[in-house]
Parts: sequence; C-alpha cells; structure tokens
Amino acid sequence: MQIPDRIIGPVDRSILFLLPFLSLSLTVVGAADPHVIVPGYERFRANGLSDVEGGQLLLSELNCRSCHGDRTSDRADGRRAPILTDLGSRVHPEFLSTYLNNPQAIKPGTAMPEILHGTDPETLEALTHFLMSRGAVVPSPATTERVRRGEKLFHSVGCAACHGDLKKAADERSSWIMPLGRLDSKYTVSSLVTFLQNPHAVRPSGRMPSLNLTDEEARDVASYLLQDIDVEPTLTFDYYEGNWDSLPNFDTLTPKSSGSASSFDPASAPKKNQFALRFKAYLHLPGDGEYQFWLGSDDGSRLIIDDQEVILNDGVHPHSVRDGKQTLSGGAHRIVVEYFEGGGEESLAVEIQGPGIARQPVEGLCSTNDQPPEQRRRFQVNEELVAKGQKLFVAVGCASCHEHDATKEAAGDSQALLKAAPEFSAAMNVTAGCLASDRSQLPAGVPAFQLTSQQISDIGAAIRSNARQGDFEPSAQQQIAATLLTLNCYACHQRDGRGGVPREQDDLFVGTIPEMGDEGRIPPHLDGAGDKLQENWLKHILNQGAKDRPYMLTRMPKFGEQNVGPLVSLLAKTDQRTEVSDVTFEDPDHRIIAEARLMVGDQALSCIKCHIFDKYKAIGIQSLDMTTMTRRLRRDWFHRYLLNPQAYRPGTRMPAAWPNGRSVVPKILHGNSDQQIEAIWRYLSDGTRAKIPSGLIAEAIELKPVDRPIIYRNFIEGLSARGIAVGYPEGVHLAWDAEQMNLRLIWHGAFIDASKHWVGRGPGYQTPLGDHVMTLVSGQPLAQLAADDQPWPDSSARDAGFRFRGYRLDASGRPEFHWTGLGVSVTEAFLPVPGEKDSSLRRTLTFKADGPVEQLTYRLAAGGSIEPTGAGWLVDKSVRFTVPSGNARVRTVNGRQELVVSLTADQLSGGTTIDCGISW
Repeated sequence: MQIPDRIIGPVDRSILFLLPFLSLSLTVVGAADPHVIVPGYERFRANGLSDVEGGQLLLSELNCRSCHGDRTSDRADGRRAPILTDLGSRVHPEFLSTYLNNPQAIKPGTAMPEILHGTDPETLEALTHFLMSRGAVVPSPATTERVRRGEKLFHSVGCAACHGDLKKAADERSSWIMPLGRLDSKYTVSSLVTFLQNPHAVRPSGRMPSLNLTDEEARDVASYLLQDIDVEPTLTFDYYEGNWDSLPNFDTLTPKSSGSASSFDPASAPKKNQFALRFKAYLHLPGDGEYQFWLGSDDGSRLIIDDQEVILNDGVHPHSVRDGKQTLSGGAHRIVVEYFEGGGEESLAVEIQGPGIARQPVEGLCSTNDQPPEQRRRFQVNEELVAKGQKLFVAVGCASCHEHDATKEAAGDSQALLKAAPEFSAAMNVTAGCLASDRSQLPAGVPAFQLTSQQISDIGAAIRSNARQGDFEPSAQQQIAATLLTLNCYACHQRDGRGGVPREQDDLFVGTIPEMGDEGRIPPHLDGAGDKLQENWLKHILNQGAKDRPYMLTRMPKFGEQNVGPLVSLLAKTDQRTEVSDVTFEDPDHRIIAEARLMVGDQALSCIKCHIFDKYKAIGIQSLDMTTMTRRLRRDWFHRYLLNPQAYRPGTRMPAAWPNGRSVVPKILHGNSDQQIEAIWRYLSDGTRAKIPSGLIAEAIELKPVDRPIIYRNFIEGLSARGIAVGYPEGVHLAWDAEQMNLRLIWHGAFIDASKHWVGRGPGYQTPLGDHVMTLVSGQPLAQLAADDQPWPDSSARDAGFRFRGYRLDASGRPEFHWTGLGVSVTEAFLPVPGEKDSSLRRTLTFKADGPVEQLTYRLAAGGSIEPTGAGWLVDKSVRFTVPSGNARVRTVNGRQELVVSLTADQLSGGTTIDCGISW
C-alpha cells in the first residue's frame, strides 16, 4: 500500500511502521463492550448509589469542568489528567500512537476520550513526535525470580484491590475492577519501576496511589506485569565462580558459562553469592565530547572503555556509586564491566551522561558488535513534526486536560477550540455533544467518550441537580462519601454500610498470623474513624500511607495531601465525640506509670500477650505496637474502647478487661476503671521511651541483690560511659556517674537486666529494670559562684578538673564514693531506709579542703519547680529532698530552680557533712 507524501509528510515517513501494529491492536485488544470504568460507580451504582451521586462521580472523574466551567459538581476538584512532560522516557511510541487513535481499544476502561476522530493521520503523527521528543525508554528483561516475587507482591500489598486477581481470566474478575491493559506494549521495566515508586509525579490526582514500594519491590512488581516483554540482547557476558575479596584477574580465569543479556544485571548469574561476571559490549556515542559515567555495585566492580580503566569500585561493600569522566569520539567504543559478588545483596548499575545524552543506563546505547545498533524501534523523532505537534497539542484541546512543560504558556489557548462548550444548565441537551450516543456524528474536536446509556443518564441527572441547587453545600457525610468513592477507598474499607472487601476479592487479603482471623488480614472499617484517630495521624496516613499492622500484608497507600483535601477535618467534624472527663490521682505520675506498667505486663492484664512493644515481640500473636497507640489514637476514644471493645469493632479478639465498668484487677489503683485506663494512657504516652513491661524479655538476666548490695559497672542509659549502678536488698537502687561526680538515677523494684552486656562486647546502654525511675541533676556538683544569680557552670565535671578517686565497701558491702574537685576531697555514701511503701535513701556527703579554699556551693537538685514541704523540698512534684542540717536554699536562674547548700571556707577547712534524705 502506498501512502501519498501529502498525508505522511515529506520529511519523515516513520508513521508507516505504526499502521500494521495499530490495526492488529484494534482487532485483538478491543473489549466486547468497552466503556469508561470508575470503580466506585461500577460497584455501587446498582446498590445504594443514586443517579445524581453516580453522575457527580462521573463528572469529576471525566474532568468535565476543564471544558464546561466550574459548576459541574460538588467536589472541590475534578480528576487531573496525567502530566505528559517527558512522556518519551516512560512509554513506547508505538503504544502512544495506537492509544491516541482509539484509547478504549488499547486500554479498556480508560477515562481518556477519543479526541482525534475526524482528524487526518498527520495530526496523530505530529502529536506522537511531539510527545516522544523528550527522553527514551531503555528495554530490559524481567527475570524469572523477580516475576515470581512480583506476583506475590501484586496480589498481597494492595494492587489487586483495584486491579483484580490477575491469576484469574479477565471474565472471572470483578466487573468493577480497573483493567491494566497491555502494559508490556506501553512500559519498559525501568519506566514502570519509576512510575510505581512515585505515581503522583505523573498522575497527580491520586487515583493511582503510592504503596511506598521499595526499589526492589517496585522492580519485582514491574517484572511481573511485564513478564512477557521481549528484549533484544545488547551485551555478552562470561560467568565465573569463586570466593574473592576484590576483583580477580579475569584473564587468568576460565568461565563456567557464557551468554547474552540486555542489561548489566547480576541476575545473569545462576548463583546469589561467590560469583563474578565480565560483561562486554560496544558503546555507540552520537558525537565527540566529554562523557561522565557512574558505576554502582554491591560488591566490587570496574568500568573499562577501549582498554582504559575509567572507574574502579572494588572491594566488599554495600551498594555504593563512583563516577568518572572520559573524553571520547563519536562512534563505537569497546566497553567492559567487571563485577564480583561475595555475599549478601547483589547489585550493579552503569550510567552515562554527555553531549546530547541525558543521564541514562549505558546499556541503552550498546550493541554486541561494532556496527551501529539496529534501532530497537523504527520510530525516529522528527523535529519538524515536533514543532507541529506542539501547536496541535494546544489546538486540538489536549492542553485543556493535560500538563506539558512545553505548552504551559499556551495552555489557555486550548479553550479556543472548546469555547463553544456550554456551561451546564437545566436546559442543556444532555444527549448531544460529547454525551451523544451516536459517536459517529460527532464533529471533529469534540471528545468522544465511551459511556453506557446509564452513565449518560446519570450525568444528565447530576447536571440538572446542580442547576437546581445552585450554591448548595453538601453535608460533611456527603463530602466524605464522595471522597471515599473517588479514591476507591471502599475497595478495602467499609463505612456507613457501604464498601469493604467483596466476597470475590476476599482471598486476596491475607495476613501472617492466621490466629488473628479477619482482624489480621482485612483493613479496618472507617465508621467513627474521625473519633478514633488523632487528626495529625489521619493526615499522616492519608498523605504518606502507613504500615502499622505488620501482620496485615495489604498496605495503606498514600494519596497525597492535595487529593484528600478537607477529608481529615470532615471526619473529625462528623465523628468526633468528647465524653471522658479528666482523671486525677493522689500519687505523683511516676507511681501512676509504674502501676500501669504492672497492668500491661504478665502479672495483671497481660497486654503483652498480643501486642508488640516497640522492638519487642508479643508473647503470642503480634498485634499493634502499644508504643504507637497514643500517637495514633484519641484519648477519649481510647477510654471508651477499652471499656467495651465489641461496641467499636464487633467480633474483635480484644478482651474486655473492665466488664460492666468493673476492673478485673481490683488491687491496682483501688480497682477504679477510669484511673486504670488513664494510667495506661499516660504510660504509653512515653512511646518508645516507656519502660518495658514485665515478662516481655524472655532472656533477661536479672541481677537480684539478696543479702548484700550488687555493684554493676557498665553502660547505663542516661549516664556517661563511667556509670556505676548499685542495687540494694531493700529494693531501692541508684546509679552514680563517675564522669560527673553525681547521683544520676534512683529507682525502686527490680535492679537491672544484665543480658545486653552478657554477650560479645556488651553493645548499647542498659536501662534500670524496676519502676519509679527518676533522673537527677547532671553537671559538675560544686561551683564557686560570685553572685547568687550567677548561672551554674555548663561544663562537665571532668572538664572542670573533677576526678573520681574510686570507692570503698563498708562491712555490709555498701559502696562509699570518693572524688575531688576545686581543692576539696569528698566522700559520698548511701544508706537504704525501709519505708511503708518503698524504701528511701539517706545520702551523706563529707567535704574536706585539701588546702586554702574560698566559699563553694553544692547543688543537690534542679528542676522546673522546687517547693518547700515540711522539713524538705519537693522537686518537680516528684522527688522529696530532706536536709535536716545545713543552710540549704532554693535559687532561681534563667527560669530554672536549684536546691543548693553553701559551704564556707571555715566549714571546708575543718570538714563538714551534708545529710540528705531522698524519697519519691
């Protein structure tokens, strides 16, 4: 068949190669009854969605407001069409031409109308050249292992919730799912990976949300979706086996096998560890100039061009990238990439950038011989057609919906073609124009949507309803429902009786803990979500996604703030309840928190049997992390839920610890349910800083002082590396800092867990094992102050010349600490004093000048508030210091209060003692 030049254009006849492919695609890919598919509309139109609601949804999803003005629906924004800037770096030109010619035939269900009907082939050709003019796709294969992993990911993390079970035949899938079309004719593996990792970059409306896939996960899913892709080899390789710490001399080795590949992929090797690859190819450059290369690998690699080393990235290491530059002439160059893998992860990537070449994978410019590579596609960009296509992009109306950097300034001109598009009104003929059922009668330039008669009827109902209601403001519930429909949230979640996982999709939602039942695999319902979740957390999960249920494989995707709009405030406004009053306690917070820690541990409510606690696994099933609860949940809801979990989630495994408002642990906090729940809330409010509940560390090595004190010298949380912990049989314990010459921690109950420091070199710092842990003042203990309002020195004790002189044990094994500083020698001793509830401490400090000294001040405590109480002072309403002798006083400096004792020169010369009682 001959095509006249006047149709094809005198400069480039590359459109010829598209015609047979286009004809084949229309015949094979076309659906029996293709029409626009909006999942929410398809699923609910026959069950609960009115004609007006359905029409409003369609008006938004078809982006009707881009042509017909702003009074199209009650939604704040219509769906934004994909951004077409750099489209050439994402899709094949063959796909684009056939898609522009008949969108529904190539991708059934698409909202893209047929806009080019009635135009000549030159328009299609010019638009293709314009949209393909920036960037190019580089084919790469999909390996068998990645396809296997990708299939599992696609059907578990949430892709299949919208796109269906691809293991089933198309006619066996839910009728409302969004078909994917022939992705292997559209994308390459690399371009699809880029899209999956950040779909909002090109589809800003969030209908395709991000599942926060890692690079490896995205590559696996892309490989699965493109498993039938056919890629021409461009490289050859030799494969070797051995155990190396650096690149071997490949010239002395005999390869185990050889082969060809289309990318520098370690998957070319049959093994995962202890192997090497040597790739060879010819690199074809467009012209002379300086080229920059990047070589990334895990483990070692080398790039050689024309027998000259350009980059060396040798050794055993995680993935790291090095770069190098080389001046090269246009034409073919021999390229060698050497690589070895010792163990662990394996990766290799080679990139190039230079004159006329944007940064891209090198393999896209390679072939297996020194002849110019056969073009992987016969399509060649023609600049004359690019300029023509740029104008047509605006003229035919593409710019009315789609963004493109090259046409931003002229985008408004696209309305010139569409200026006849009327604003919606009650008198509008809703069976004409783009809604006409007989598409063959549409004039050129009028979008031809593939709509069912029901869809056309519903759009008409919505238009008439909008015209009647004028400035009608939909209710918060209506706006919430509309947003959930638009974003297809109902595919996973239920709210107000609508949505949730349908029966035919049920097996796609899986969990890792079968014992949890549906709670462990089905996303939670959204009834009362605005009452349950804090607004900041709601905003976070809608904008960024979340993975708070590690046992549930389906992920909460991120939609982006611009797409969820006012949903957070609407949910809060509609759902939020405030019914729980403030709860007060007689005891200080540290005692309340200790009681809560007891409750969630294995001696009371045993919350740890089901709930993770930070990095510590639960004893039984691995449910939600307790340390994240106060960050996610509202306090008011938390109180009500714990009193009656079944009322908020029928069928939940969460037990009722307060049946009929009565506690099952009456000995704690007088059995008062409000106080017990509030105590747990305050305890969990410390998040990951909260002390670990008892019974959670199965391999704890608890040091228990029985007859004599235990001295534990190791790394202790909150102290310097020179911490000394002392555990007393009386159940009161302390940690003294030999770097700061100060008492830093005091606590009650269990002493310490030595398991962390029992293995290897004892990594990390250990926290006290008991409760009522109080942190006391740090910094140098003694100072010489010129005035009472002079700030306390901020230098450390050691930097100020203080020195630890060791400790001695008395007859009962109690340590007595010795230190010096500012010309004074100090002895510090502690004596446990049994009490009605818990033991307290008596602290005795003896000061003796080593020579002539001036008056000094000793700092006992510091805090936000220090209040006199009886014979002592209460610091921050928690720790009581009793000083029966001496001239202790409180001073205030820079908004902080300090409890200090002045020591005169005479007292220091003769020796003086401070006796201090400490209780908490």
